[in-house]
Amino acid sequence: MRKTSDVLWQDAQHQVLFEILDSISEPGADGGVLARLRDYTETHFALEELYMEQLSYPDRESHVRTHDKFRQEIDKLLHEGQEHDPLFMGIISTFLTEWLTCHVFGVDKDLEKFLLQADVK
Repeated sequence: MRKTSDVLWQDAQHQVLFEILDSISEPGADGGVLARLRDYTETHFALEELYMEQLSYPDRESHVRTHDKFRQEIDKLLHEGQEHDPLFMGIISTFLTEWLTCHVFGVDKDLEKFLLQADVK
């Protein structure tokens, strides 16, 4: 059995995502932070989805749907045009942090278990 540290790329990327989320609620945060989150999230999701496809992950379709929902939410927030409103950014930060926390400690943990049992990392 492989150790959890064998999936360090996933943990490291999750840490960066949470760091970006933390910066959303900082004074002066604007749409640029949301765009950075969108771009980094896309990189992370693409890597996870590649692993799921190459390793025939059984819950791939469901997992990708959760990624797609997040993609839609980020795009919608970027088009709201309220990224200069501190209250709006605070609400966004809370919503996205809760969503990502549930995702990382839910479906991503299932994926991690699967990856740890796979021969390829």
